[in-house]
Amino acid sequence: MRRVLFRGDAKPSIGTGDLMSLVNLSRYFENNGWETFFLIRGYEAGIKIMEGRGVKNVSTIPPDCPLQEEQKAINNIVIKKNIDILFLEITERKLTDYVLPDSVKKVCVNFDGIIPDGMDIVINWDVEGTVHFDNKRYPKTRFLLGPQYIILPVNFDKGRIAARTYAPKPQNVLIAMGGADELNFTQKVINTILEDEPDMKITVIIGAGYLYKKELETSLSKSENGHVVKQDVSDMFEEYMNCDVAVAAGGLTSYELIATATPAILIATYAHQIERCKYFDHEGWVRYLGYRSYERNELRHLVKNPPPPPNTNMFDTQKIIEAVNELIK
Repeated sequence: MRRVLFRGDAKPSIGTGDLMSLVNLSRYFENNGWETFFLIRGYEAGIKIMEGRGVKNVSTIPPDCPLQEEQKAINNIVIKKNIDILFLEITERKLTDYVLPDSVKKVCVNFDGIIPDGMDIVINWDVEGTVHFDNKRYPKTRFLLGPQYIILPVNFDKGRIAARTYAPKPQNVLIAMGGADELNFTQKVINTILEDEPDMKITVIIGAGYLYKKELETSLSKSENGHVVKQDVSDMFEEYMNCDVAVAAGGLTSYELIATATPAILIATYAHQIERCKYFDHEGWVRYLGYRSYERNELRHLVKNPPPPPNTNMFDTQKIIEAVNELIK
């Protein structure tokens, strides 16, 4: 059996999307006959993600683990578990800081364009991914660049998505402003929507690293429309399919909303989300309101009068698995 080691983290200051994307991808590997292993720092958010999703073969290192000790932990697992592929998505250090083992093939998700020599596959699903890398500098590296390489959850049912229908008047609004949302845009968006108390149910999705749950529930409890808060949801597919319109940040959720044909309103909460939000808006897949700001009346209007559902089949996570399988033939 082929084996892959994933190395990634999650905590409020770096978000939860990176680690969640690796967990999603691990399901594709498992469905293709691979055995999967994880090495994470022991941040509370990361541990909750792994436990909540029943991820097996998880090893942890201390949150303050020095680079040298981290590299030793990686090498130990590679050797003891006979790892074939080392798969990295690390945001706290540059990949060039690491001395990676030569005994395995190496794959990474990378967004800053700074990669070490010897990387076999590099994935970047930004809409401007092609501008980050000088392909000529890395002639032996295969680059998978562009939004089609987003890592979607394996259970996204294309048949159900294609057959999806929409209520003439929206009854359910989904709010998903990112797994950590340390700037608490979740509360800001809710306050805006509740200003005129719309006759619809609000479902709020917060991640494992969200720190303002009590305040959020207190504000929603003042309404009589049955609003609910769900934390660290392991299966977002049903949440997308059960809403009439979604308000979201421009992270991984924005891709998932498009993939599930969900009418979506986006607010970029980090600078790196701006270009993808603009691109998605330009393609007619979403409505983009702005970077860390929005016109309040426009948001309330769009919640009641959603944009049309997106229509695209561009995403194909299985291509990543095909590329890795080709790598070790």
